Amino acid sequence: MSAIHRMIAILAITFACQIVVAADYRVEITNLTHKIDFTPRIVIAHVPVSFFAAGDNLNDTAGGLLDGQINSALTEIAEAGNLDPMITVLNQESVQNFVSYVVGADLLAVGKKQTVELLNVDERLSHISLFAMLLPTNDGFIALNNAALPQTTANTMRYYLNAYDAGTETNTESCADIPGPLCSGTAQSPDDTGEGFVHIHRGVRGLHPEEINPAEYDWKNPVAVVTISRIQ
Repeated sequence: MSAIHRMIAILAITFACQIVVAADYRVEITNLTHKIDFTPRIVIAHVPVSFFAAGDNLNDTAGGLLDGQINSALTEIAEAGNLDPMITVLNQESVQNFVSYVVGADLLAVGKKQTVELLNVDERLSHISLFAMLLPTNDGFIALNNAALPQTTANTMRYYLNAYDAGTETNTESCADIPGPLCSGTAQSPDDTGEGFVHIHRGVRGLHPEEINPAEYDWKNPVAVVTISRIQ
């Protein structure tokens, strides 16, 4: 049994011995960039656990949280904006009691904000994470990772998010390799493992300025702000 599965087993016993209290949260996500879109966002309330760390190799399909399942799911988000693998992981019987999630639909354009609500959340799910792809990039993503949820309705938590590079695809900045409305290219690169580690994204460097002009699409961190209120 892996360490994470042992932790889940211990948490299951602990949960069974506690009184369940439900909470509702309002989560507002704002795009702070000049010309970068965010793909549909997944917002997850969960037990205290980190989904990834800088330096992780997301190409490792056997390591990391849940024996590589989260690595693979994050790669899908970062390269393709595809939330389905993450949703499949969260819906597993062994996981679903330790998470509650909601999806923010559609692209989130520059300067825009979206509010989603996490309702009837087991109060023992005390932390929150959020993930989405940055467009147009090869494998750039935004991440709120294992942050604390407000404990009372008097509290509001605000987090500023950096752009990460998943390190799973080379940053060609070629539209042929990038999905989305600007480029409409190939979403994934199974034969390209990129830099091999998660790191702060270097932005648009101008490798193909005729396709993605850094004067328009480059950014400086932070790229998003997330405001979380407990409403019940």
